[in-house]
Amino acid sequence: MDIESLTIAILPVLLSPEQILIALAVIIPTLVIFNLLLVSEAVFESIGLRFYQAVLVTAGVLPGSLIDIPLVSLGGATIAVNVGGAVIPLFVTAGMLLSSRISRPKALIAVVIVSLVAYTFATPVPGLGITMPFYIAPLTGAVAGLLLARGCRAAPGLAYAGGTIGTLLGADLLNLANPEVLAALAGDRDTVLSIGGAGIFDGIFITGVLAVLLAAYAGRSLREKGGVCPQEKAE
Repeated sequence: MDIESLTIAILPVLLSPEQILIALAVIIPTLVIFNLLLVSEAVFESIGLRFYQAVLVTAGVLPGSLIDIPLVSLGGATIAVNVGGAVIPLFVTAGMLLSSRISRPKALIAVVIVSLVAYTFATPVPGLGITMPFYIAPLTGAVAGLLLARGCRAAPGLAYAGGTIGTLLGADLLNLANPEVLAALAGDRDTVLSIGGAGIFDGIFITGVLAVLLAAYAGRSLREKGGVCPQEKAE
């Protein structure tokens, strides 16, 4: 009795150019977001959050970016705060202050410094929002954290607090407190002005991540050279 042998071959399926473009349009943003989330998780751990806390905060940013909490209505404009882009950074900073991982007076000084710089460089753009060069707030927050912590391990936490809260106050709230700026941003139609409204890609969230990375890297370099925090050099 003859038995026929069948071979199962996995053959490559060629995609059309349109399918390739669609695949890339899905894959590339997914990889970018995934890697950004991995980095942000490490950042939150570096400022004192436990692993599960860092995971919860990081995972909450994406769904939180879809939630705006209305605060007040001014004319035709509704001022709202975004959960992912503003509320979560506020809670993270409050947690560091309550647990004394960072000094409250130094955190206040860092916030004031970043607020003044952010207010100086922020530009309200009708129909777009409030814009600012992406490197201004992270650099200012990192420098403020390093100077206030004298290069020690508290620098990343101070950089995060100063960078996020300082950007919220200086770039957003101080500008929105100006009736002329508010009217220009709102225009003649009913508008929701969401603070931190872009979620993971909002300047406030990115500022916190970059400020911590810059402060952590620069602080480690300073400790390795032995110029600051000699007691931490061997840690």
